Amino acid sequence: MTVIKADLTNVQIIVDAMARGPVVLPTETLYALAVPINNKSGYDAVYKLKGVKMQSASPIGFYGLRDMEKFCLMDEGAKNIVRNLMPGPLTLILKSKVEAHWVVNEKIAARISSSLLVREVIRRVGPITLTGANIRGFRSSSDLKEIMGQFGNKIGLYVNGGEISGIPSTIYDYTAKKMLRDGQITLKSIKEAENGVR
Repeated sequence: MTVIKADLTNVQIIVDAMARGPVVLPTETLYALAVPINNKSGYDAVYKLKGVKMQSASPIGFYGLRDMEKFCLMDEGAKNIVRNLMPGPLTLILKSKVEAHWVVNEKIAARISSSLLVREVIRRVGPITLTGANIRGFRSSSDLKEIMGQFGNKIGLYVNGGEISGIPSTIYDYTAKKMLRDGQITLKSIKEAENGVR
């Protein structure tokens, strides 16, 4: 088990560790279990570690809008939301264009993190999982020590981002036009962005 600082100079260490399995990575909201989505054994390990089966759209981190469009069905309203509110603490549930081991119920929970470290990792390895770093029954946390207490040596690399917001991202299901979880980004902001008001 290794702990390193969330620093852009450590990106290659993170990328190398991801080839072996999931790492704990800080986003602008909470810590996440991260592994490239094209690594099926790593992806499966994420949910085995969490002790859950994926039953809803899987949280995936993308680099930007162009990246998302390769995998997600997006009309102009969805693109407006991304252009105006992402990167940021928003998870947008969209219909998937692809069939893959990481797509659940034909939907993707898309994130573009405002963390420069997260985006640089994605730039190098492609989209990654960004699901909360917690075991079933434990809450998602912004405290790395708490997370290390849950996973211990089962995770090879922990990336210490220090104090992060601890407020989970807003989750908006664009396919149903429905708010699933309140966060820093409000429904009003989402609707304005969708309609090109912002």
